[in-house]
Formats: sequence, structure tokens, C-alpha cells
Amino acid sequence: MSNSYTRLKTGVQNRLQRLRWWYALRVAGAPSCAVCGEEAAWIAETENEPRCFQHIPSEGMDGIREVQPADCRTDWESDDE
Repeated sequence: MSNSYTRLKTGVQNRLQRLRWWYALRVAGAPSCAVCGEEAAWIAETENEPRCFQHIPSEGMDGIREVQPADCRTDWESDDE
């Protein structure tokens, strides 16, 4: 019973995550790279801005995290001061 419950729970969590991505990308769209405007794949944590594959920050892979659904709804331009 425990194994079936774990598989069911994992399946539901995976479906919810896919639904979050679908909604974020359809409604808000992917964030744009702060350097060139292309679709961003990562968030540069030190600069707190989206980056594409070509514009990784100087810290390298240690200074970035993957884009999450909540990042699609963030207004990155208003964060600049």
C-alpha cells in the first residue's frame, strides 16, 4: 500500500509541476535575457536578472539557478534601481 501511495503522490506532484509550467509559459511567457533579450534559461543570482545560454555571469555555473514558473511572472525591469 505504501509503494502505491508513493507512486500516486509522485504522479500528482509531477502533473501539478507541469501544469505550473504550462500556465506560466502560456500566460506570462519566458523571461528575457537582460543582456540580449533572448529567452532566458537561468537567473543570475548575484545580479538578480535572467540570462540566456550565451550570457552566463562571471561566477559561472555557481552563480545561476534554473528558471522557475514564478520567474515567468516576475517583472524583471522594475527590479533595476
